[in-house]
Amino acid sequence: MVQLTKDEICAFVNRARTSRTNHALTLCQVDLSLSLKIKQTIPLTLNDYHVVITEEYIRHVKNGHKHDVDHICRIPEIIAHFDTVSKTIEPNRRTGRTEIFVVFEKKYSDGTVKLVKLRDMRAKILSLKTLFRKE
Repeated sequence: MVQLTKDEICAFVNRARTSRTNHALTLCQVDLSLSLKIKQTIPLTLNDYHVVITEEYIRHVKNGHKHDVDHICRIPEIIAHFDTVSKTIEPNRRTGRTEIFVVFEKKYSDGTVKLVKLRDMRAKILSLKTLFRKE
Protein backbone atom coordinates (compact mmCIF):
# COMPACT_ATOMS: atom_id res chain seq x y z
CA MET A 1 0.00 0.00 0.00
CA VAL A 2 1.28 3.45 -0.89
CA GLN A 3 1.54 5.86 2.02
CA LEU A 4 0.01 9.29 1.44
CA THR A 5 2.15 12.41 1.56
CA LYS A 6 1.79 14.99 4.30
CA ASP A 7 0.36 17.44 1.72
CA GLU A 8 -2.32 14.95 0.62
CA ILE A 9 -3.33 14.32 4.24
CA CYS A 10 -3.39 18.06 5.01
CA ALA A 11 -5.65 18.71 2.00
CA PHE A 12 -8.15 16.13 3.31
CA VAL A 13 -7.94 17.62 6.84
CA ASN A 14 -8.57 21.13 5.53
CA ARG A 15 -11.68 20.00 3.60
CA ALA A 16 -12.93 18.03 6.62
CA ARG A 17 -12.81 21.08 8.93
CA THR A 18 -15.96 22.50 7.32
CA SER A 19 -17.44 19.39 5.74
CA ARG A 20 -20.82 18.01 6.78
CA THR A 21 -20.00 14.49 5.66
CA ASN A 22 -18.02 11.71 7.30
CA HIS A 23 -15.68 10.46 4.60
CA ALA A 24 -12.67 8.42 5.62
CA LEU A 25 -9.09 8.45 4.39
CA THR A 26 -6.65 5.55 4.76
CA LEU A 27 -3.25 7.02 5.61
CA CYS A 28 -0.97 4.00 5.77
CA GLN A 29 -0.67 0.39 6.82
CA VAL A 30 1.18 -1.03 9.83
CA ASP A 31 3.91 -3.24 8.41
CA LEU A 32 5.57 -6.21 10.13
CA SER A 33 8.56 -4.29 11.50
CA LEU A 34 6.37 -1.59 13.08
CA SER A 35 4.00 -4.24 14.42
CA LEU A 36 6.93 -6.02 16.11
CA LYS A 37 8.17 -2.72 17.59
CA ILE A 38 4.69 -2.07 19.06
CA LYS A 39 4.40 -5.65 20.34
CA GLN A 40 7.59 -5.19 22.40
CA THR A 41 5.61 -2.81 24.63
CA ILE A 42 1.96 -3.89 24.41
CA PRO A 43 0.54 -7.37 23.77
CA LEU A 44 -1.24 -6.54 20.51
CA THR A 45 -0.51 -7.81 17.02
CA LEU A 46 -1.28 -4.96 14.64
CA ASN A 47 0.38 -6.25 11.49
CA ASP A 48 -1.50 -5.22 8.31
CA TYR A 49 -3.80 -2.85 10.22
CA HIS A 50 -4.83 0.20 8.22
CA VAL A 51 -4.58 3.66 9.80
CA VAL A 52 -7.70 5.71 9.01
CA ILE A 53 -8.95 9.22 9.76
CA THR A 54 -12.56 10.31 9.37
CA GLU A 55 -13.96 13.78 8.88
CA GLU A 56 -16.01 13.44 12.09
CA TYR A 57 -12.95 12.99 14.29
CA ILE A 58 -10.98 15.67 12.46
CA ARG A 59 -13.79 18.06 13.45
CA HIS A 60 -13.62 16.67 17.00
CA VAL A 61 -9.94 17.62 17.17
CA LYS A 62 -10.72 21.02 15.61
CA ASN A 63 -13.47 21.72 18.16
CA GLY A 64 -11.72 20.37 21.24
CA HIS A 65 -8.03 20.86 20.49
CA LYS A 66 -7.98 23.48 17.72
CA HIS A 67 -4.26 24.24 18.08
CA ASP A 68 -3.44 20.59 17.36
CA VAL A 69 -5.38 20.04 14.11
CA ASP A 70 -2.24 20.48 12.00
CA HIS A 71 -0.64 17.51 13.80
CA ILE A 72 -3.21 15.23 12.11
CA CYS A 73 -1.09 15.57 8.96
CA ARG A 74 1.78 13.99 10.92
CA ILE A 75 -0.05 10.82 11.96
CA PRO A 76 2.02 8.42 9.80
CA GLU A 77 5.22 10.00 11.17
CA ILE A 78 3.95 9.86 14.77
CA ILE A 79 3.05 6.18 14.44
CA ALA A 80 6.21 5.16 12.59
CA HIS A 81 8.55 7.04 14.97
CA PHE A 82 6.65 7.00 18.27
CA ASP A 83 8.48 7.56 21.56
CA THR A 84 6.01 5.54 23.61
CA VAL A 85 2.99 3.35 22.92
CA SER A 86 0.40 2.08 25.36
CA LYS A 87 -2.98 0.37 25.46
CA THR A 88 -6.03 1.59 27.35
CA ILE A 89 -9.45 0.05 27.81
CA GLU A 90 -12.30 2.51 28.23
CA PRO A 91 -16.09 2.49 27.98
CA ASN A 92 -17.66 4.23 25.01
CA ARG A 93 -19.66 7.20 26.34
CA ARG A 94 -22.49 6.70 23.85
CA THR A 95 -22.85 2.91 23.84
CA GLY A 96 -21.30 1.91 27.16
CA ARG A 97 -19.40 -0.89 25.38
CA THR A 98 -15.73 -1.38 26.19
CA GLU A 99 -13.24 -0.23 23.57
CA ILE A 100 -9.51 -0.83 23.25
CA PHE A 101 -7.37 2.18 22.41
CA VAL A 102 -3.77 2.25 21.27
CA VAL A 103 -2.05 5.49 22.34
CA PHE A 104 1.01 6.72 20.47
CA GLU A 105 3.13 9.56 21.86
CA LYS A 106 5.76 11.47 19.95
CA LYS A 107 7.80 14.28 21.50
CA TYR A 108 8.29 17.47 19.52
CA SER A 109 10.00 20.70 20.58
CA ASP A 110 6.58 22.32 21.20
CA GLY A 111 5.36 19.58 23.57
CA THR A 112 4.36 15.94 23.41
CA VAL A 113 1.72 15.00 20.90
CA LYS A 114 -0.48 12.20 22.15
CA LEU A 115 -2.34 10.35 19.43
CA VAL A 116 -5.17 8.04 20.45
CA LYS A 117 -6.30 5.42 17.98
CA LEU A 118 -9.42 3.28 18.21
CA ARG A 119 -8.71 -0.38 17.61
CA ASP A 120 -11.23 -2.32 15.58
CA MET A 121 -10.22 -5.98 15.57
CA ARG A 122 -12.78 -7.17 13.03
CA ALA A 123 -11.77 -4.76 10.28
CA LYS A 124 -8.04 -4.47 11.19
CA ILE A 125 -8.35 -0.69 11.42
CA LEU A 126 -6.80 1.89 13.73
CA SER A 127 -9.03 4.94 13.47
CA LEU A 128 -8.29 8.40 14.83
CA LYS A 129 -10.26 9.10 18.00
CA THR A 130 -8.47 12.22 19.24
CA LEU A 131 -5.16 13.98 19.12
CA PHE A 132 -3.75 16.60 21.47
CA ARG A 133 -0.56 18.11 22.76
CA LYS A 134 0.61 17.41 26.29
CA GLU A 135 2.64 20.25 27.73
